[in-house]
Amino acid sequence: MAEEFRLGVGGPLHRVERAAHLDQLRVLVVAAIGLTWIPLLLLSLAQWLIAHRAEPLLKDLSVHVRLLVTLPLLLLAERLLDRSCSRAVARLFAEGFVAPEEHDQARAVLDRAERWRDSPGPETVLLALAIASGVASLVGILHPAGIMHGVESSRYDLVRVWYALVSLPVFLFVLWRSLFRWGLWARVLGGLSRVHLRLLPTHADRRGGIGFLKDPSMTYGVVLLLGVSSALCAGWGSQIALYGTTLAALKPLLVAFVLIGLIIAFAPLLPFMPLLFVARRRGLAEYGSLVSDYSRELEERWSEGRSRADLLGSPDFSGLADIGASYRENVERMQVLLFGLRDAVLLLVVSVLPALPILFAQLPVRDVLQRLLHLFTGGMPG
Repeated sequence: MAEEFRLGVGGPLHRVERAAHLDQLRVLVVAAIGLTWIPLLLLSLAQWLIAHRAEPLLKDLSVHVRLLVTLPLLLLAERLLDRSCSRAVARLFAEGFVAPEEHDQARAVLDRAERWRDSPGPETVLLALAIASGVASLVGILHPAGIMHGVESSRYDLVRVWYALVSLPVFLFVLWRSLFRWGLWARVLGGLSRVHLRLLPTHADRRGGIGFLKDPSMTYGVVLLLGVSSALCAGWGSQIALYGTTLAALKPLLVAFVLIGLIIAFAPLLPFMPLLFVARRRGLAEYGSLVSDYSRELEERWSEGRSRADLLGSPDFSGLADIGASYRENVERMQVLLFGLRDAVLLLVVSVLPALPILFAQLPVRDVLQRLLHLFTGGMPG
């Protein structure tokens, strides 16, 4: 039942991709680049040969990074989201965390997400908004390169028309569809958090055994943040190179991006906090009582009954040590969050990584390292 759950791959457009034999990732990436970036290159070359002038839009590094780096990463992120979500849901059922009497309720949560994914309405709305955004960039309502831009103005020519009506809408549609799929997974997590899950306070992951539910957040979050951050930083680099924008002006945008990225990745996991808190309290009570009972039985057996000559090789004391170690290491240290500090630092590093070339181009290496140290230790670069 649960093994058939699919989230990232599917939907009306995916059926079109499959009919056109574009469902394999590498084929889809090549087709996307061939539709969005290669025509810009050919039109720009023809324009330079005929009119001997270059299109300012193509001086914006964010345009190239968006279509050659971010767009493939977004397509990859959807595939990774599908696999990690499917594995996480399958483990919930296979490892017995969903009680048999709760299977129908859990399956209803998954069915609702699949119906939303397969409905033509959401993708139609996203496609319409993407095309509208492209038209807005063409007529001057938005910047020619879109929101993540480096150039402020551009001429009306075939390069800009193709970018506004084809390249930018394709990119925005894939980005928004990816976020829509992530929203569906967040809805699934919210629904599963209301299902009675049989958590294990003694589990070695210190999260009741369901620590694997953070895997989609990490796999999808790393790829998504790396791709979007690359486009943003490329636009900022163009702004610095073309218009002399300072790093100080871009710092609030970077901070906001990092915070939003962390919220997107980890907020869907927060509904499990009450379940983990209750499981921890139950574990402390039940296993604390178990340790007490075992210790009392051990004391009565050895201080009043058996001869001390039988101590050597007795499993009683090793059993006490095992129970005590499990209680101290797992139950007492059980966390109420499915993610930890290391997970947040990893996403923080991925988000900031594309900004390093800009920092190294503008500042001495020592200053860059100091700013990164301040950032990773809780302060912001000064």
